[in-house]
Amino acid sequence: MSKADQIIANTSKVSRRKSGFLGRRGRIALLALTTLLVLFVFLTQPNTREALANWTSLISG
Repeated sequence: MSKADQIIANTSKVSRRKSGFLGRRGRIALLALTTLLVLFVFLTQPNTREALANWTSLISG
């Protein structure tokens, strides 16, 4: 096998392994960070905090 054939074989293996811009761990991390951001924005709204306080007071008695 020539050097060029080895380079082509190695490059095709690497390109097959990478699927898109982000790997699996990157997509999971992006999803987790987006979820945390949405929860943070949602829970810092005054109306939501008041509703949660009312619900917790009903549960706790």
